[in-house]
Amino acid sequence: MTIPPPRDDAAIAPRATRRRVLSSLVAGTLGAWLPQPLTALRMLGTRGPSDDLCVTPARFDTPLHVPGRDGLMGRLPAGNDPVVLRATAGTGTGPALAFGANSGNSAYVNPMLVARRGTVLRITLANESAEPTIAHWHGLAIDTANDGNGERLVAPGAAFDYTIAVRNRAGLYWYHPHPHGATASQAARGLFGLFAVEDDEEDALRAALALVPGETEIPLVLHDRKRAAPGRYAPSSSDRLFGWYGDEPLVNFTARPFLDVTARRYRLRVLNAANARNFRLAFRRDDGATLPFQLLGTDGGLLERPQQCTEVFVSPAERLDVLVDFAGIAPGSLVLLESRAFDPMHAVPAQRPATGAAADGEAHAMRPTMEPTAAAAESMGAADTVPDGMPLQLLQFRIHAAEGKAPPLPARLSAPLPLPVAMDERPLRLGFAKGRWRINDRVYDVTATPIVVARNAVETWLIRNYHTSMPHAMHLHGFQFRVLERETSPGELAPLVAADRGRLATDLGWKDTVLVWPGESVKIAIDFRHPFPGEQIYLFHCHNLEHEDGGMMLRVKVG
Repeated sequence: MTIPPPRDDAAIAPRATRRRVLSSLVAGTLGAWLPQPLTALRMLGTRGPSDDLCVTPARFDTPLHVPGRDGLMGRLPAGNDPVVLRATAGTGTGPALAFGANSGNSAYVNPMLVARRGTVLRITLANESAEPTIAHWHGLAIDTANDGNGERLVAPGAAFDYTIAVRNRAGLYWYHPHPHGATASQAARGLFGLFAVEDDEEDALRAALALVPGETEIPLVLHDRKRAAPGRYAPSSSDRLFGWYGDEPLVNFTARPFLDVTARRYRLRVLNAANARNFRLAFRRDDGATLPFQLLGTDGGLLERPQQCTEVFVSPAERLDVLVDFAGIAPGSLVLLESRAFDPMHAVPAQRPATGAAADGEAHAMRPTMEPTAAAAESMGAADTVPDGMPLQLLQFRIHAAEGKAPPLPARLSAPLPLPVAMDERPLRLGFAKGRWRINDRVYDVTATPIVVARNAVETWLIRNYHTSMPHAMHLHGFQFRVLERETSPGELAPLVAADRGRLATDLGWKDTVLVWPGESVKIAIDFRHPFPGEQIYLFHCHNLEHEDGGMMLRVKVG
């Protein structure tokens, strides 16, 4: 059975955007840069009747890899015994660069580490690869020495010992490389894994909904690759400017996956592990109707109450906790997890050398022009790239036998936590200048701490993204935060507003990464209280990994 195009608004082509206006200028003035053949449909990013067949595979022929007790993404209990993670060259069809581990008679590749809140973990990173690396524990409340922020690297043949006291509430976190300048390369080749924290609230939810990890609770790690060279990372000038986008989506390192399910509820724990790609996730039935779902949690764990959604955006490094109900769907039917078309809002002015002295240590001062960039032209025509915002088919669910009556969804998932609020706002501006993405007109400097926070302070940060920009997924090391407000958001977010002050359903929980669109202002509240002695240094950066490697990152000193 073939899933037809959706019959709702998602079938409408994205509205004209600055990126596509740019591509139109490119078609007229810079056509010599575009590889042939290149159709206007592909170049303009619109969706036509055969787009599902042309851009992504319509055939799902590979069983989804579901993490088990060992192997790829296997669940590895942590806390009782020390864990040794080995950064190694991958083998077979899995990651080209991977974290290996052994426990007893079990071998793991990129294991999902599972720990109870309150435990102390002892983890050794042994670097058996040919390049320096470090593991960053994304989302964990942690001290600088164990954060893995990239200011200390593990050389090939060396090792580094972490001691991590698990202070976070239950949630899905993750670990990934963070060597400055090489993060994108190592992550694109597969060097990352999941980190699940469990506590009493997590136990209660599983019991209430009869969820079993690996059976009815399944992690879904989304990323993309270039099919012609799946283990290779060779960024173009466009990739370095806009981000690295492949032409084949993967779920749990599986291309064209399907999953056999029964007609009941399933909990899907989603991580966007892509270097740069944003996903606009929705479930589509084979009759074309959208299947609603419940959002249970975000980066920092469970929401207080479930939120019903029909679609959500998830940016690089963000996590979603989703409950989808296949009850009432006839056996033999299909449901598609897809990323629907959206306006990616990529617009960067061309830069040309200006007269006068250089600034900020750059070789040349630059000034904006109104001409399209060569990098934009390159991106529009890349044969091994599906641009951000194009529709993608991710995972096919095949419905089998129905189950009996399901237990009710709890009205409350977790106890409410106090919302930190400060009166003063720290302003942060995101933009592009002198050929580089910047925060407050600055780029990363290992000797500077442009953001200084008093110990035990509570701060409100106002993050503004320039109109002549692109979406930036902003991540803070070491602390979770709450979204207080979105202002001047793009029109495509309007149907997703779920609370006051322009907030989306995905804004209602604790987060460590937030997507800020061009022209948008996002206000977040951060509680910087922590138990670690002395000064601590963290990082605030864009999690578009090409932007991070290019210097869109500032050091934050706390205490």
